[in-house]
Amino acid sequence: MLSKTITSLQHPIVKHFVELRKERSAREKTKEVLLAGEKFIRELAQTKKLSILMTLEDSPDIEAQEKYLVTAEILKKVTGLVEPDGFAASIAMPENAELKDKERILILDQLSDPGNIGTLFRTALALGWEGIWLTPGTVDPFNDKALRAARGATFWLPFAWKNKEEICAWASAKKATLYTADLRGKSIASISPKVPAALILSSEAHGAGDWPSIPITIPMEAHVESLNVASSGAILLFALRKTL
Repeated sequence: MLSKTITSLQHPIVKHFVELRKERSAREKTKEVLLAGEKFIRELAQTKKLSILMTLEDSPDIEAQEKYLVTAEILKKVTGLVEPDGFAASIAMPENAELKDKERILILDQLSDPGNIGTLFRTALALGWEGIWLTPGTVDPFNDKALRAARGATFWLPFAWKNKEEICAWASAKKATLYTADLRGKSIASISPKVPAALILSSEAHGAGDWPSIPITIPMEAHVESLNVASSGAILLFALRKTL
């Protein structure tokens, strides 16, 4: 397919891409997500259909419903990057997945940092967790910073938005154990978890909350108060997965 050409920063597709990057409401309305970066786009395009592809080279060997040859200024505007590598694309947003039959679930509870969200998606996928639930108040995992940190994991690991009541109902019906990361909890080394189970990582600002769960923590040297949620989450995900 030959690429069409866009040279104006005011082109409707350019404006659409900028809205996808900046506005959660635009992503939710169109059910589309903005991607940036050649490696990321090529990997996803191998198994998922791109809607629109923008590049600095004519007719690249990447499948997409529409292809556009654009200027470097346009790519800077749509990606928000100082030095984009020449590729941007839009793709359909994954739909909420049904996770009720999964046995190893990560719960991200009111986390606000997109980099942490993306890192935890990537870590959970790498360590064999089966899905993620996000509670209301958690940052959008399709935020551009979250997507860069996830490196594609957001499109491979099933996820859904669930509130606390729905998650607790699942745990009760499945007789699943909920574990909450909490500095005052039991040492992770002292428990013997079994499936089904879920790990809750809550906002540091709001604390662990009043989940009906077993609080667990990571043994640390006295002079280290805490780790950020991405680091502590990775350790707990690995430690739990060894026995789950």
